[in-house]
Amino acid sequence: MRRWVNLFCLCFALTALRAVAASPSKIAIIHVSVIDVRAGTIKPDTTVLIEGDRITEVRPSKNNESLSAKDIQVIDGRGKFLLPGLWDMHVHTDGEDRVLHFLLANGITGVRDMAGDAAKLADARRRITSGEVTGPRLVFAGPMLEGPPSQADDWTWIIHSPEEARNAVDRLVELRVDFIKVHDGLARESYLAIAAASKERGISFVGHVPASMTPAEASDLGQKSIEHFEFVPKSCHVLLESVVGGAPRHLPSGCDPQSFDELLHRFAQDRTWLDPTIQSFRYWAPTQWSAIFSEFRELVRSIRQNHVSILAGTDSSSVLEEKGDLPGTSLHDELALLVDAGFTPSEALRAATLNPASFLGLSDSLGTIDAGKTANLVLLEANPLQEIHNTKRIAAVILEGRYLDRLALDRMLREDCRNCSGNPAHQRLALKSL
Repeated sequence: MRRWVNLFCLCFALTALRAVAASPSKIAIIHVSVIDVRAGTIKPDTTVLIEGDRITEVRPSKNNESLSAKDIQVIDGRGKFLLPGLWDMHVHTDGEDRVLHFLLANGITGVRDMAGDAAKLADARRRITSGEVTGPRLVFAGPMLEGPPSQADDWTWIIHSPEEARNAVDRLVELRVDFIKVHDGLARESYLAIAAASKERGISFVGHVPASMTPAEASDLGQKSIEHFEFVPKSCHVLLESVVGGAPRHLPSGCDPQSFDELLHRFAQDRTWLDPTIQSFRYWAPTQWSAIFSEFRELVRSIRQNHVSILAGTDSSSVLEEKGDLPGTSLHDELALLVDAGFTPSEALRAATLNPASFLGLSDSLGTIDAGKTANLVLLEANPLQEIHNTKRIAAVILEGRYLDRLALDRMLREDCRNCSGNPAHQRLALKSL
């Protein structure tokens, strides 16, 4: 009996995949409100035409006389809002299909994996590109470069000297990673060697700011993005609460509000991006969460005034998943917290759409809803510019021209739920996402 049940499940899944693959090559989403993330405005009653994996036309819906062809799948978008596909710019997927499905089902059509096994990630990208796995576009760092006393593993290479640093950059380039990630514990000479070698090999480097360097030095040396709260000097972390709480005391040099403002102005001049991953601190430091978020809210004013570019990332990983942080849903939490901290809804949406495209050099094909761009889109039931939590109300995801409605997305997650039955925590999280 179990054999027949398993066979039925397999056939059901294959039928669903065939239905997606067999969908018309042309799609018209009509009478939809298109979100212009660049301007933070709405284009009402719009038709978006898609052919293959590209948007071919964006026009007023009053000009729909040509939509009679039988090979066009027409989607009625009345009352719905079309958003560019979302990016999570700080995740750790480990190349797992299940995680990739969670992300996609939450409207995430692109991810930046910030540390992992390069072979697994390369294979995951190959399977996504070939169509074996339905998942978001994947860019990745492979193993991060860290200093002692940390221990090496598939996610971490330990760097003891400038020579090892240069060799590590060369090896990672040979593995065809998309960028180099630096982490804690790096000696100053090793960090400088990584920065120089990355520049020589034409690859960007991103990540933490080790204690041997200052955020200003990292920015001046070309570190493209700074993750978490690493843009705050190490000596200031403990003292920020006293400033935010209105009871300032003697602060070390560089920890006063004016110094922070000057530092953020420097980031803007150097074009250094910030990826706060603020929601992750609810899990990494739950007893300090209130103070951390208050500190962040205080800094947002200066970030906005200095026009420092931000990215939306979550630090989602198997570790945080076990704490209850579901891949995919955490990005929506991040967007809501960015707004709560002082960013406008349109700024938060740009941090997950246009900004990632610009950061990755992909703005010619991604990030906005324009003719000629890749058809990575999210169809929402309500307007996220009015209420940022509406990004969770996903009616459908269009992935490179493939239309996945809510039923198809939920079906994919239910299949993952069956496949993770050996792990109760994963099963609960899969069911929670439905």
